[in-house]
Amino acid sequence: MFDKVTGRRRFATLVGAVAGTAVLGGGASATAAVKHARADAHRKLATVPWPYVTLAPDRVASRAFSAYARGHCMFGAFDALVGSVADALGDPYASFPFDVMKYGAGGVNGWATICGALNGSAAAFELLSREPGPLVDALFAWYEREPLPDLVLTAAAHPNVQSIAGSPLCHTSVSRWCEASGKRSFSDDRKERCGILTASVARRAAELLNAQAAKRPLPVTSAAAGARCARCHEKDGSLEDTRSKMDCEGCHFHLGGEHPAL
Repeated sequence: MFDKVTGRRRFATLVGAVAGTAVLGGGASATAAVKHARADAHRKLATVPWPYVTLAPDRVASRAFSAYARGHCMFGAFDALVGSVADALGDPYASFPFDVMKYGAGGVNGWATICGALNGSAAAFELLSREPGPLVDALFAWYEREPLPDLVLTAAAHPNVQSIAGSPLCHTSVSRWCEASGKRSFSDDRKERCGILTASVARRAAELLNAQAAKRPLPVTSAAAGARCARCHEKDGSLEDTRSKMDCEGCHFHLGGEHPAL
């Protein structure tokens, strides 16, 4: 005959076992969901281009100037461009390690090679555009030939002095500005100038990104200056000893002598 007490105990044990299995199963499901979410976030971050949202160039410029104070030129431009998109999209994009771009300060750790604002913008193009190449060409050509910085910020403490770099290289850009301004390269004026320049470059980069996203034509990049140099130094030239899209004046004229073939 069935023992009611024993029966109740067995029933309780069975219910407990079923409940325990359900909890374990739920925990396994939760763990799987977390893993899936992490994998999805990784996939989104690892897939380029990221989704793009139209940027407000003047806001990008203001953000770049502020970010320059925290991490210098490359970080300033990248944070202003990619950070603005990430803020609009939220996670996982907002979790990107933006501080990694601080290595580009002063033309890569003070080596004064490529301008950090250009470097940060080019990195942003790679993340945000399906066709970053034309954007890079347009931005770099503009930087070489335009009087910059091309904006005046109310937050600036020093007069805005423009100069034409003639080169995407940091040291040439700074030297040309020092010539135009009469200031020294380690002065507070120059430091602020590079912050404003970062804002100018980031604003222009945002304009180019917006134009491409809207399928508007990008500015035509003139190859005339580079073509003169190509006659000697590029493929099939008399020397054929380099490959570049840079304006040759950045090397030949700034050093005080004209290239013999020009």
